[in-house]
Amino acid sequence: MSTIDVACFGEILWDLYEVEGKAEKEAGGKNLRRELGGASANVAVGLAKLGIASSVIGGVGDDRLGAALAAQLEADGVSTSHVVKIKGTRTGITIVSRDATGHASYIPYRQGTADFALTESHVTAGMAKAKIGIVSTTSMLPSVRPATEKFLAALEKAKGFLFVDLNVRAHLWNDTDALKAAAKDLVKNASVVKGSERDFGALAGKRGMSWLEENAKQATWLLTRGENGAAAVGAHGQITCPTKRVRCVDRAGGGDAFVAGVIATLVKAGAKPGNAEWKDPKVWTKALELGHLIAAKVVAAVGATSGLVGLDDAKARLASKKA
Repeated sequence: MSTIDVACFGEILWDLYEVEGKAEKEAGGKNLRRELGGASANVAVGLAKLGIASSVIGGVGDDRLGAALAAQLEADGVSTSHVVKIKGTRTGITIVSRDATGHASYIPYRQGTADFALTESHVTAGMAKAKIGIVSTTSMLPSVRPATEKFLAALEKAKGFLFVDLNVRAHLWNDTDALKAAAKDLVKNASVVKGSERDFGALAGKRGMSWLEENAKQATWLLTRGENGAAAVGAHGQITCPTKRVRCVDRAGGGDAFVAGVIATLVKAGAKPGNAEWKDPKVWTKALELGHLIAAKVVAAVGATSGLVGLDDAKARLASKKA
């Protein structure tokens, strides 16, 4: 297997979108459109489309949906060497509906599915041989936490750095206190922590910045505020970047696309904790700008990755030495 820049650990599933064409409308019902989903898969695809070598680590079911999911990831340029087909399980799905503003709501069908059935025995040291490993709080759910912790230990041993996208999904947790404790455990060794206003609201109410000070002081913070832009706070200082304005069709996957743009910039710049590029505000400014550019493409189309087309401009920006 070729060298991997970014290992994306965790969620792999299908999003099923409610759609209503002429035939469905006449019949008084709706159809379902299948799109790649899961934060880890979405980020991996975004990175691959930008020319960054990415892999997904996670479980798919021993079914046709799992085979199709792995095939889709491969077609999108993502390494699936560490996608595990877990016998006796089904592939996770989530039904997605959207309102007129593109805001998505989800009905998950994931209990007992493959992405929640990954165990320590499925995780190998080779999975973590990457410059960067990305993990979200969903991977700290009790059923998959042992596998996640084995991956994190292997990543540290391989001298890769940890990027945490909080991506808090409180509805998947039976115990809110357990979620908050797991999030604290996850970020304590992170080099980057990315969170939205909604994420911090779920973890700390209005004390988002205080929560980061208490639990991830060592990390660079990426703070996303929807239409109000994003900020990066760390050794480079503090910078902000406005959101790229675009007609929003589907907000699902926008945050994952933003993460892909940021990480792609860090990889291309050779930035890693402590070096000159890591401390350069121009690198982080470029990272936020590219993140917004990729996110704008994604939210302008239905599906978390279907908008990742026509990326020549983004690739040119990424390849440019100019900030």
